[in-house]
Amino acid sequence: METWKTKELVDYTIKTKYENYPKEVIEKTKVFILDSLGCALGGSVSALGQAVLKPFKAMGGAEEATLIGGQQKVPCIQAAFVNGTTTNALDFDDTLLGIGHPGASVIPAALAIGEARKVSGKEIINAIITAYDVGDRIGLAIQPSYERLQKVWGVGTWQTFSAVVAAAKTMKLDTARMFNAFGVAGATAPLPNTQKWGWSSDERPIHWVKEPTGWPCWTGTTAAILAESGFIGNRFILDGDNGFWIMAGSDQCDFDKMTADLGHEFEIAKNIAIKPYSCCRWEHAALDCIKQIKQENHLYHDKVEEIIIHSFAWVKSHELYDPDGLIDAQFCIPYTASMVMMGKVPGPEWYTEENLTSEEISRFSKKIKVAVDPELDKDYFENDIISARVNITTSDGGNFEKLVTIPSGDPRNELSIGEIETKFRSQASFVLNDSQISQVMQLVDDFENLEEVTQLMNTLEGN
Repeated sequence: METWKTKELVDYTIKTKYENYPKEVIEKTKVFILDSLGCALGGSVSALGQAVLKPFKAMGGAEEATLIGGQQKVPCIQAAFVNGTTTNALDFDDTLLGIGHPGASVIPAALAIGEARKVSGKEIINAIITAYDVGDRIGLAIQPSYERLQKVWGVGTWQTFSAVVAAAKTMKLDTARMFNAFGVAGATAPLPNTQKWGWSSDERPIHWVKEPTGWPCWTGTTAAILAESGFIGNRFILDGDNGFWIMAGSDQCDFDKMTADLGHEFEIAKNIAIKPYSCCRWEHAALDCIKQIKQENHLYHDKVEEIIIHSFAWVKSHELYDPDGLIDAQFCIPYTASMVMMGKVPGPEWYTEENLTSEEISRFSKKIKVAVDPELDKDYFENDIISARVNITTSDGGNFEKLVTIPSGDPRNELSIGEIETKFRSQASFVLNDSQISQVMQLVDDFENLEEVTQLMNTLEGN
């Protein structure tokens, strides 16, 4: 074997040090921690969040790690799974170029182990940055061809490596155990199920497993714990013609991408987007267009005659009406566009039973149509560019158009710190009081100086 990518990534995972990161990377990491915690708090009150919290709270067990918004501590493996799931429940968590949600698998894993083992803030930050760097590169390296993607695609499958790095680095595993952790994680990663989410109208609603994020979090954390106790994994899990890439359903692998600029370019500061809307990232350029037209022209939804969204094929697949529950709604652009046009606050409010069953929202959503634009479609599938052009006509003869090629939250079009803090406060308010919200924000801002994360996690249990 000419190269041994598993070894290169294992060696890198072990050698990274907090002291070697630029200050701006540390600060960016704390922003992502705050954003993920907000998403978990908001997600915990959703129907999906409650469906996950209920059985795991009933199971009980060793009080090692906090269920965010769950008023209880449970074994750290279970906390990793639940918090990894609730972080993504509203589809409000960070994204990597439309191919996954790394933060929801990285941050809950690091925090669950960190709380159970009383690890310092600096060590957890180190683990989080390392996990983004290693996991994201594996994800980018194994993306299938366009032809293969139409049949098999694994959004989230590769995030098992993100989680195992986060957990194993927090645990300070040695080289032999780190190899085993990688091997066990890769061999037990979730199936590449993206094409069987239930996209077509006759298979709707979209299933609640989604990406997934909780399952990679659980699997990676479990793999690290097993490896620590001596459980053996394959030391070449990423390598060769029979490596993880083909197990994950891909038909190609760019092994060089797994280690390109490792230690010099940091994924958390380069490719990760923070979402301004609680729905599929593919819809965000169109929602930006609608928001800008609405604000610039002081336009109210009751004046709208028709909205035409021009975008790529995946967005067209979201042209469905009257979604069946919150997850289905996250992938129904007539519904999410209605939320923006009506001025509803993203997060839990979008998916209240009142809004999901509203006749007014249902009627308005029928005014929204989607058309595939060949150029925008090409840009997405060849260049990973999420773009949209929107036309809005009004009952008084108005006609407005807007094109967005870089949606808000993208690293090239970042949300401000103020916008991210407002997003956090909005979601946290469903679980925490004002004093607790301020305390969480202060602790995250000082995260690198925490001797351990117990105080933060205790506050996140909620009321």
